[in-house]
Amino acid sequence: MIKSTTSSGRAHGSERHDRLRPVHALLAGAFLAASHASAEEAKRPPVDTAISDLDTIKVEAQRLGTTEGTGSYTSPVVTWGGKAPVPVLGLPNSMSVITRQRIEDQNLVTVEDALREVTGVTVTPWDGATSQIRSRGYNLESSYDGIPAYGALSAFQQFDLAIYDRVEVLRGPGGIFQGSGQPGGVANFVRKRGREAFGGSIVLSTGSWSNYRGEVDIGGPLDAAGRVRSRFIASAQERDYFYDTADSSKRLLHGTLDWDIAPSTTVSLSATHQSDDVMPYMGQPAFTDQRFLGASRALYVYPDWVIQQWDKEAITLDLEHLFDNGWSIKGRASRQRLDWYYKDSYPTGGVNPQRGTVVSYARRQSDSDEIREGVDLFAAGAFQAWGRDHHAMVGATMEEYESTTRYGQGPVVRDVPVLSPNVVPEVPISYTSGYHSITRQSGVYGQLRMALTDRLTGVAGGRWSNFDVKSRSVSPQPLTAWVDGAQAHGEFTPYAGAVFHFTDNVTAYASYADTFIPQTQRKVSGEAIDPRIGKQLEIGAKASVRGGALNLAAAAFQTKDVNRSYPDLENPGFFLQAGEVEVKGWEVEASGSPLPNLDLTAGYTRLLTRYVSHQTFQEGSPFTLFEPDHTLKLFANYRIETGALRGLSFGGGLHVSSGILGTGVAGVREQGGYAVASAHAGYRFSETLQMSVAVNNLFDRHYFERVGGLNSYNTPGEPRNVLVTLRSTF
Repeated sequence: MIKSTTSSGRAHGSERHDRLRPVHALLAGAFLAASHASAEEAKRPPVDTAISDLDTIKVEAQRLGTTEGTGSYTSPVVTWGGKAPVPVLGLPNSMSVITRQRIEDQNLVTVEDALREVTGVTVTPWDGATSQIRSRGYNLESSYDGIPAYGALSAFQQFDLAIYDRVEVLRGPGGIFQGSGQPGGVANFVRKRGREAFGGSIVLSTGSWSNYRGEVDIGGPLDAAGRVRSRFIASAQERDYFYDTADSSKRLLHGTLDWDIAPSTTVSLSATHQSDDVMPYMGQPAFTDQRFLGASRALYVYPDWVIQQWDKEAITLDLEHLFDNGWSIKGRASRQRLDWYYKDSYPTGGVNPQRGTVVSYARRQSDSDEIREGVDLFAAGAFQAWGRDHHAMVGATMEEYESTTRYGQGPVVRDVPVLSPNVVPEVPISYTSGYHSITRQSGVYGQLRMALTDRLTGVAGGRWSNFDVKSRSVSPQPLTAWVDGAQAHGEFTPYAGAVFHFTDNVTAYASYADTFIPQTQRKVSGEAIDPRIGKQLEIGAKASVRGGALNLAAAAFQTKDVNRSYPDLENPGFFLQAGEVEVKGWEVEASGSPLPNLDLTAGYTRLLTRYVSHQTFQEGSPFTLFEPDHTLKLFANYRIETGALRGLSFGGGLHVSSGILGTGVAGVREQGGYAVASAHAGYRFSETLQMSVAVNNLFDRHYFERVGGLNSYNTPGEPRNVLVTLRSTF
C-alpha cells in the first residue's frame, strides 16, 4: 500500500488568493443585495396582483416546456430536438427532464451534475475539468436550444447550469433532428429567457474543500409594455478538491434579450462567456502487477505547475413568428468559440511495487482554437385531413466545426517517485506539430404526427443528410493540402412510431429510430465502406397521475450497431462492413409529485451490451465496460407546509450501481457494486429567503468512479462532503 502525505499548503498560494478577490467581492455584494431584497419585500404592502394573469403566464410556460417557476420535477411537454413542444405522453421515446426546480433543490451547478442524475446516463470523470457521458452503450450527443452540436459534450467544457431552464435527455438515436451522431441519445440544453416581470435571485454557497460559489440572476421588462425582456446572469466559483494540491477557478457572464418586434414575432439574442482555470486530475496510476495502489483518495500524482485553461463564448440569435392559423416558423443561429490550453505532466506507466517509482513522466503542451457555427430553421403546425387534426414539421440544419491545434512535448523525466511528482520540473515546451480540421454537416428533415383514430397516433419522418470532414497539417509543420476524411452524401435517416391512448392519461408506444456515423476504411474496390447505422426498436408505456403532477414511464429497447468495419481477411489492408454490436435493456422512471409536498425522481436501468461480430472479441463479449449493467437513481424532497415545523424540508438521494471493469483487469483491478447516499435539509425563512444543507456520500463509501489503465484514470469517488446554500429571490 502507498500512503500519501496531505500537504497543509496549496500550490500557487498567493496567485490563488489574488484570484479569490473577485469571487469574494461577488459573494459580499450578493449577500448585501439579498439582505436588501428581503428587507424591501417585508416593507411592501399587500398587493392584489392579477392572479389570473400570473396563472396564464404559468400555463403558457408549461405549454412551451419552460420549467422555471413551475415548482415541479417533471414537465407535461418536451421540445424534443428543440422543436415544437410535444406532450410527454405522446412522444414514442424515452425522455427525461431535469427541471429548474430539481436543479435548485439539489444545488446542481454543472452539466455533469445534472446528467449524473438522469436515468440510464453514466458520467465518467476525464481530466478534472470535463467528463465522458454515456447512455445506452455510447457517448451522449448534444444540442443547444435545438441546434445540433456534433461531438460537443464529452471531454468538452460546458457552460454553468445557471443559464439553463432545463436539460432534456432523449435516450436512443436522435438522428432525425441531430444528423450524424452516436446512437446513445441526445441532451438538449434549453436556455432561460428574459423575465416577464422584474425579479431575480442571489445564491451563495460554501462547502467542503474551500468550495465557494456565488450566483446572480436578475432581469425584467425594459419597456412599459413588456415587449423587451431581459436577463443577466453571473456566477463565480473558487474551490479545492478532495485530492491534494489542485484547485480551480470559474467565471460566467450571460445576457439575454427577448424583443417582440410585432405582436406575433419575437427576436431573442443571448451572449455567454465562461472561463475555467483547472489543475488537471486524471486519477491515480496502478501497480505494474495490475493492482490498485491502495493509496489515500487525496493522492495527487501530478506536479503543482500543471494547468488547463478553457475560455468559451457563445452568441445565439432566435427569430420566431406565429401565424394566425396556428403555424409557427422559427430560425436559430449560434456561434461558439472555444480556446483550450493545457500544459501538464503525467506518469507513462505503472508504479513499481517495491520502489514506488514510475519509469518516466511525460511533459506536454497544447493550444486549441475551435469555432462551432450552427443554424436551424423549421416550420410546424396543425392541419386538418379526413376529419381529424394532424401536425407537421419541416426544417433544415447546417453545422460547421473548425479546430486548429498546436502540440509539443518536452523531454521525459525518468524514475520518478509517485509520491513526489514535484521532482518533475516545468520547462519551456516548443510546439512541434499543428493540425487543422473542418467538419461540416447539413440536412433537411420532416415529421408528421397523424391522428389515425381517436386513440391511435402515428408518427413518421426522416432526414436527408450530408456530412464531410477534411484536415491538413499547419504551422509549425509545413502546410499540407486538405485531405478528405469521413464522408456521407444523401444519407437518409428514417423515423417511425405509434402511440395508443388507453385513456387521456395512459399511453403505450412503439418506435423505430436510427442514426449514422460515416467511416474512412475502404473496401477492396477502393470505395469507403458504408456508414455505421445505429438502429433502435423501442416499446414502452407512460402514465400521468395526480392531474399531471407525476409522470411514470417504462420502456424496453434494442439497438443494433451495424456496418462496423471488419478486416477483409482475403484482402489484407481492406475492410468489410460486417461488424455488429447489440445493445438492449429496459428501464422504469417516475418523476414529479406522488404526494402533496413531496417531489421525487426515481429510475432504474438494466443494460446489456455485446459484440455480435468482431475481428478480435468473441461473440457475446461485452461491448461497453464503462457503463454498469444495473443502475438505480433516486432523489426526493419533502416540504412541511403546516404546523410548528412549517418551512422545513428534508430529503436525500441514492445512487446504486453494479460493478464496472473499465480498462482494468477482471478479478484484480475492477470496481464492484456500490451504493452512495446523500441527505438534504432546508429551511424557508420567508417566501424570498431559504437555506439548505446537503451531505453527499453520507456514509463515506470508498469506490472508484472510473477504472483506468496502469498509468492513470483510476479515479476515486468523492468522499463525504457538505454544501451549505443560501438562496434569496426578489
